Amino acid sequence: MKTEENISEELVAQLKEWHNTGNHLKVVLELRSLPETSKSYVLTSLLARALNNLNLYEEALGLLQGVSEQGKEDRDWYFRVGYSLFYLDGREVEAIPYFEKAIELGDDYPSTYELLLEAKSFLEEEVENDKVTEEEFVFEPKAKAQLSLNMKLQPQHRGHIEDSLDYMLRIKKWGCVSGGGTLISKNGEPESCDIELDLISYSEEMKDNIIMVANNIEVAKGSKLKYYAKEKNANSKFDVEYPIGKLVGLGLYIEKKFLQEKNIEFDVVTELYNSLIKILGNNGALIPSYSENENQIGLYFYGERDYNYLASKISPFLKDNIVGKECVIEQIA
Repeated sequence: MKTEENISEELVAQLKEWHNTGNHLKVVLELRSLPETSKSYVLTSLLARALNNLNLYEEALGLLQGVSEQGKEDRDWYFRVGYSLFYLDGREVEAIPYFEKAIELGDDYPSTYELLLEAKSFLEEEVENDKVTEEEFVFEPKAKAQLSLNMKLQPQHRGHIEDSLDYMLRIKKWGCVSGGGTLISKNGEPESCDIELDLISYSEEMKDNIIMVANNIEVAKGSKLKYYAKEKNANSKFDVEYPIGKLVGLGLYIEKKFLQEKNIEFDVVTELYNSLIKILGNNGALIPSYSENENQIGLYFYGERDYNYLASKISPFLKDNIVGKECVIEQIA
């Protein structure tokens, strides 16, 4: 069967599967091999998306600019152009109107609001205006929601999730982020974290809104959303607990005793951490974090691909690294 633009449904399904599993290089190779890609708005847009996810922003932007007329009412086109511009050095501010237009056309991904907020941080005056707008949104909460994230994130590492959620909820006048916390195990390692939301109404519509938002957040598998009325004695007919998350987690553990015995400075661990971010960072979404306790240093990476792929991606580098070759690697989500 064929879809719009005479594209086979089998091709669309395959491209979607590769995208959802973070296999963006396969998308690029497949689409570049097809002569019809250059004549198709849909395939050109999907190729640009994959190039963006591989950090090839200039090439993605060029493709998107070539189909600007077809994309003028497409929220995905505006987001992808904004994404390319945001990650090109010195062009962050140019991304603002594209993110704003994507949201105007119905983009409900918290990551879009996060990027818009970050882009506006390059304009001090705009940030101040946003703060005034947020302060003016005052409401009496009727419902609450809790996002329980199966992620070993310290407060500073979950901040981008909280900021994007808060910005999105305030702009939509649905509510705000009211708090958060990290559960620490007995050995001092983060186990999981929570984000608390205050919401303007307790209703079927708000429940559906929050489920939609939660499904669009880039968090680890095993996370969940809980939505409930603020008043303890209220009717609970809209209460819900809902599983969320699509990222897998990989953890590397380094024994401090080994570092001490080999007289290895902490800067070497920092270099290892930053190198792994670069290696894993061209496969779509990646959320890194770390922690330290009395005996160990933990490095955590949450990504789109399956665990075995993430582990195989970093194994060659670890084998040649003085600290990496002594790490214990575990699946953490």
